[in-house]
Amino acid sequence: MLPSEMPKASTPVQPKYPVHTARLRLRPVRMRDLKAINAYRSLPEVTRYLPHGPHTMADTEATLRSMTAQTGLQVPGQWLDLAVEVEGSPTAVGEVLLKWNAGDPRQGEIGFVFNPEVHGQGIAQEAVSEALRIAFEDFGWHRVEGICDERNVRSAALMERLGMRREATFKDADWFKGDWSTLCYYGMLRREWMALRAGPSNS
Repeated sequence: MLPSEMPKASTPVQPKYPVHTARLRLRPVRMRDLKAINAYRSLPEVTRYLPHGPHTMADTEATLRSMTAQTGLQVPGQWLDLAVEVEGSPTAVGEVLLKWNAGDPRQGEIGFVFNPEVHGQGIAQEAVSEALRIAFEDFGWHRVEGICDERNVRSAALMERLGMRREATFKDADWFKGDWSTLCYYGMLRREWMALRAGPSNS
């Protein structure tokens, strides 16, 4: 795309936080989430497919200071990290992340990480679904993509359950933590999301 053709970036409209679902609350991470987030970001099995290794408390503190320095998406290329809480509890059980595409402000990327203690309860699916709703309906993005290591079958299965389409597989595309990583790219368009929200046609 030529520079003159690049769409003008407009700051995504932030929803009123916390955002509520049937069982959960999503809101920007805070420094008080330090211990809860470190509890799972320090686990080798959680960080296996994250860009970093198991966190020390100091690592998590530095990460949160960076994340909390912004209150919303202001500049393309930024990540917004939303803590996930179960209704009735102030403890973060995971995070969903939305990245505003630096090359095309009509697009974004989604990521997520959860405490293994809540695996198998549908919490991740409920939270990531709500993050997609925010991306498409509040931010107005045209397209959202998700990327995962081919061996990260849990993340791949979650994106597929939410209706994201596996669009590409890049064999040995990244040297990652001492091994070649095959990357799987998933995508969804706003019109596809809206069709899923509308449900089956009555015609």
